[in-house]
Amino acid sequence: MCIPTYFAIAYEINPWMNLNNPADTALAHKQWDKLHEAIIDAGAEVSLIDPVEGLPDMVFTANAGLVKGKKVILSNFMHKERQGEEIYYEKWFTGHGYQCYSIPDGSAFEGAGDAVFYKDLMLLGHGFRTDISSHRQVGEIMEMGYVSLELINHHFYHLDTCLQYFEDINLIIYDPGAFSPESRKKIEGLPSEILRLSEEDAFSFVCNSICINKNLLLYNCTEALADELKNKGMEIMSIDVSEFMKSGGSVRCMVLGL
Repeated sequence: MCIPTYFAIAYEINPWMNLNNPADTALAHKQWDKLHEAIIDAGAEVSLIDPVEGLPDMVFTANAGLVKGKKVILSNFMHKERQGEEIYYEKWFTGHGYQCYSIPDGSAFEGAGDAVFYKDLMLLGHGFRTDISSHRQVGEIMEMGYVSLELINHHFYHLDTCLQYFEDINLIIYDPGAFSPESRKKIEGLPSEILRLSEEDAFSFVCNSICINKNLLLYNCTEALADELKNKGMEIMSIDVSEFMKSGGSVRCMVLGL
């Protein structure tokens, strides 16, 4: 995770961002602190990377890269506004004993933002921030098979905003409207229980949640969905991250699993 010292709505690179709807910096800090505390209380350990002035989106560490074991594929950011983050992420991973890999220039790849580990496969998104041309290299580096999924709704510009897999209960939740018809068929064909989200839950970024010991940390969800997930043995923990939602990011955007 990265403390949001320099977090701000400083540019517009997705439909959620609006320079006329700035983030409340003090409130964002308080919200991040509560998320950080909730993650630790749920049973996880947290490592931090130092924030860098002029890089307001470093708080969204899910986009730093994709990690498996001590391998990390560093991100090639699509937008120039975030490309300055890359050297700091590489320095952090190198300093912590990770073997760093890169996708060739000219092929965008935005790390765990567009990748979900699913059983012995990876689900890899493309369409807005990650190029499909990167998928083959990601598969080769991680030595895993993958399924490419095309995103078609600009509000769900990363895979982690519209699909989540809960390994403990073998459940996929996703927003069908975020994917092309062919990709919906691929998802529906996966050997897991499938839960299709309502538009309200999708736009509350329910998929952009994290699960720690069956504690589901999320921004918000409908009562109907909460009841359904509780019946599957999950504990719902709602965390107010409204200031970060202004930037198109929720709980999972602010966490990179190591």
